[in-house]
Amino acid sequence: MSKTHGLVFRLNLWNQVLVVVLDPECIKDVLVTGNHPKSKRLYSRITSVFGTRFLGQGLESQIDNKLWIIQRMHLDQWFKPHYIRQFASEFNEFGDSFIEQLETRADGKTETHMLHSFNKLTMHLLYKVAFNVDMGPLSGENHPFVTKMKTALGGFTAMLQNPFITVNPFKWGFRRYVREAINFIRESAKQQIIDRKLAKSRGDYIPHDLLEYLIELKEKYPSIITDEILLDNFLTFLLAGQETAANSMSFMCFLLGQNPECYKKLQREVDENVGAVSVITLNELEHLPYLDMVMKETLRLYPVAKTTYRETEKNYNLGGHQLPAGTDMIVSFYATSRAEQNFTEATKFMPERFRIDSTERFSQYAFTPFSAGPHTCIGKKFAEIQIKITIAKIMQNFDFELVPGQSGELGDNTTIQLKSGAKCLFRKRKIESD
Repeated sequence: MSKTHGLVFRLNLWNQVLVVVLDPECIKDVLVTGNHPKSKRLYSRITSVFGTRFLGQGLESQIDNKLWIIQRMHLDQWFKPHYIRQFASEFNEFGDSFIEQLETRADGKTETHMLHSFNKLTMHLLYKVAFNVDMGPLSGENHPFVTKMKTALGGFTAMLQNPFITVNPFKWGFRRYVREAINFIRESAKQQIIDRKLAKSRGDYIPHDLLEYLIELKEKYPSIITDEILLDNFLTFLLAGQETAANSMSFMCFLLGQNPECYKKLQREVDENVGAVSVITLNELEHLPYLDMVMKETLRLYPVAKTTYRETEKNYNLGGHQLPAGTDMIVSFYATSRAEQNFTEATKFMPERFRIDSTERFSQYAFTPFSAGPHTCIGKKFAEIQIKITIAKIMQNFDFELVPGQSGELGDNTTIQLKSGAKCLFRKRKIESD
């Protein structure tokens, strides 16, 4: 549509009007300079699923800007880069467990569904690091929380895709199943908070994890941060932190499998700069510039967030277009980073475009996979470190190739993900002697 109508155009959906913004300078205006508020009409749809509270008024779905600022400023402290650095050992520990699991399947014949594998890894790691809860070995069966979250997300996606599903009499069983899953998740999260408070009352050692920050937020603002909002944020961080990192890593494997020259180049870089090092530190990651390029190019083609929505509070001039007050604007990160007007050979996987000395020049607002401005993804640094360490360990230990016949078709979900899940065949790398 942008090829026909330009990088800013109006989209009429029945009686609703959306202004689609793909122009980098206008994106800067919407998200940074103008700092327009979230769309009340669109974000209000993600607070509950089939009448059951889901994300509620957590950080992602909070539309009251004052309440959002209170939550963001407090929780920002846990996600500061210097704070996240301390989790490098946990990232390595879970990465090693993941490698052990892959080794059991590394015969060159057994298919490994990378998206499912990464989903399990990221859920276990996030639950441990953020909430100090051990979900058991990666080799075990899925924890009930994992399966219930998948059900809840399925209902969430179905509701966003088709609002009529909420009244469809033939879907009452599905709606009940989703509501039960959400109630299980919220009750489980509630129990975690109760257990934490009991542990504190007994004088047990308590790590200063994300759960502790959430509890402190409520204690600091008891009149506005309710128990339900505390649970909202618990679920928000699990959903955002687990789903997006798993999707990004599966896309990286898929794109590397499709581009053997990039694959070999990354493998050589890992061999030369990390070698057989078992604990990959953040300092060592800085010596893997091509890994950073591969990650950025993956996120350009398949950004963590598909879209974000804002609205005008008053009549506003956006790039020469007069928008009335109350106009909903949609910034599509996916479409923006694939527009030929913004990138050379926009749909081609070219990690070198992110070289410091690259001849290609593009606006920083054409590449915003974690959004931009005050609402930039709070877990950006957490996700980047986790992704880099995991992928580096895979490159250290294995040769892999894609199972033939995968199309790269995208699943229609709340986040961008491969319908095939990036199925791969692994072989243990042979260490050549001098």
